Amino acid sequence: MVWNVCSTLSDVADNGPCGRCLLLEDELAELRQQLAAVGRYVVSTPGPNTNPDLERELKRWLAVNPKADAASGFRAGWTRLARFVSPKLRDWEQRWFRSMRDNDRLRARIGILLRELTRLSDPR
Repeated sequence: MVWNVCSTLSDVADNGPCGRCLLLEDELAELRQQLAAVGRYVVSTPGPNTNPDLERELKRWLAVNPKADAASGFRAGWTRLARFVSPKLRDWEQRWFRSMRDNDRLRARIGILLRELTRLSDPR
């Protein structure tokens, strides 16, 4: 797989991919080999278009809704954008709650360890 634009937004034709892109490509190649070894077929996909062509999207929407007003167009645009963004937001939210649960568990464990340390160091 070849990336068109580097994660640092440098032009690949001029500078080549950055170190992070090269590492990512190596990791992807290794994962594909591991999956192929266990009989899983790997298909490259570009994924959802996170940077849609706005003019094309507008023409597409107006073709379906020729008598729409600006308010309905605005709502339709946000609805379409939400399709692309909501899975990422849900994932980030799940990660946040997971990290908060981990944080609470670690705080509780530290409290238990401090009580045990106090009990063991008490000269009674």
